Amino acid sequence: MRIIDAKYVKSVSSPTEVPFEMPEICYVGRSNVGKSSLINTLTTQHVARTSSRPGATRMINIYRILYEQLGKRDHIVFSDFPGFGYAKVSRAMALDWQKMVEGYLSANKRIIDIVWVLDVRREFDHLDEMLVEWLSSKELPFTPILTKVDKETQGNIARKVNSYSRFFGTRKALLFSSRTGYGREELLAHIEQVLDGWLVPEL
Repeated sequence: MRIIDAKYVKSVSSPTEVPFEMPEICYVGRSNVGKSSLINTLTTQHVARTSSRPGATRMINIYRILYEQLGKRDHIVFSDFPGFGYAKVSRAMALDWQKMVEGYLSANKRIIDIVWVLDVRREFDHLDEMLVEWLSSKELPFTPILTKVDKETQGNIARKVNSYSRFFGTRKALLFSSRTGYGREELLAHIEQVLDGWLVPEL
């Protein structure tokens, strides 16, 4: 799979606002974990808006991705979600974000995978446990990816992968570095695999 082009389309709060009927991959994770940087590295374009200020993303940013696979070109949607767990927002705003995100994920039949981005340097906490329980209860597909691996030792990375495995079960956690590009080809191969299994949903 080769990504040819990526374009920002709009920011939305509901799947009905997305103007395309095409498969979608959602990128979720805590604030400042590097979701936007991961998308930029994956597409090799500075298409996703990044910020050094946690909690800067307030809505779901939609990107239209042109890719080539086995000589054929097609499109897919990437959606970049607001980060959760940022302490310096009001409880009311945090609940609004939660409602928006849960509503979008629950109602969107185009989703073929949810890429859950985690900072490899952080420990799994109660917010992460709540998310994995919610995703599992809704039977939503998700793939954990540990990012910023260039900032951690191989020993600590192996320990973290082993520690996280009890939450993710049989799901393999991918490794990624936006700075070095490590893991990019493996993530593209994973996206290609889930695309191959996608069926157009009935409207």
